Amino acid sequence: MRSPNPESSLATSISRWRTARRVILGSIVLAGAMATSAAVMYRFGGTHCQATKHRVVDNVYKYSGIGAVIQGNGDAVLVRSVIPGAPADGFLREGASLISVDGTYPNSVEDWAAALRGPEGTSVTIEVAYRCSGHKFVTLERQLIAVARD
Repeated sequence: MRSPNPESSLATSISRWRTARRVILGSIVLAGAMATSAAVMYRFGGTHCQATKHRVVDNVYKYSGIGAVIQGNGDAVLVRSVIPGAPADGFLREGASLISVDGTYPNSVEDWAAALRGPEGTSVTIEVAYRCSGHKFVTLERQLIAVARD
């Protein structure tokens, strides 16, 4: 009778251990995925009014300002777009270069954003420049702006 090969026996044991490990890890991953799916289905599948109300509120960003989206362009700050129906609508156009706000000259886009925002109902005077139409001063009243998140 032949004696068993110790190397073959070791290789078989390692192979069985690896297979068992894969099965156990796969089971853990599957259980976690199912628990996550159940939690998501419970949260979004429910008909509770409060849950629906929170989802709608979470999709809207509100602030008090003029409703102009600004961006930096080198040393200049430009109007990238204007939110329809906002105080800036009809007074500022895309591409306008912002010069000053209430007589101050903010240094960064963040400083501009802070200067243009303020308490609802307060006024802000902005000096703007357009390439072909020169400088102009615009006074706007800040309103509550609601922007839907995508």
